[in-house]
Amino acid sequence: MTFSHDGLRDSLTHLAAPPYFYENLRRELATAERNHSHFTLIRFQLHNIPNVDQTPDQDSIYEVAILSFAEIIKSATRAEDLCARLGKGEFTLILKAPLEVGRSLSRRILESWKSKEFSCESAYVLSEVGESSLEILNRLDNQELRGASIS
Repeated sequence: MTFSHDGLRDSLTHLAAPPYFYENLRRELATAERNHSHFTLIRFQLHNIPNVDQTPDQDSIYEVAILSFAEIIKSATRAEDLCARLGKGEFTLILKAPLEVGRSLSRRILESWKSKEFSCESAYVLSEVGESSLEILNRLDNQELRGASIS
């Protein structure tokens, strides 16, 4: 199993692919600056995903976990929110809502995730007017590094 996409959609989950996500993040930041508004960025990370390159017999476990988590995210979000798969077990959402809504959504998704093989953590930040894509993603990374993740 390889991680692939067509530039718009991830081939496994049909969530947004990285190039599409990063372009939309740039647009949302520009819109937020222009309108003096905010949005919430949420990252989910699945852990203990088997290395399918070394153990090909684990492909189905990996696919089921990724697809199950993608379905939870799809069912929990609205059409105007952007859900993306950015890495093997990394999912990121652009949520057009305040931080409190993002926090609540994150908790609901984590509570819906029931897996013996994979744990999940999340982090979330509110956009700041005038920041770049790299700045908000770095803040999201730092949020995780500070242990603000929920498992």
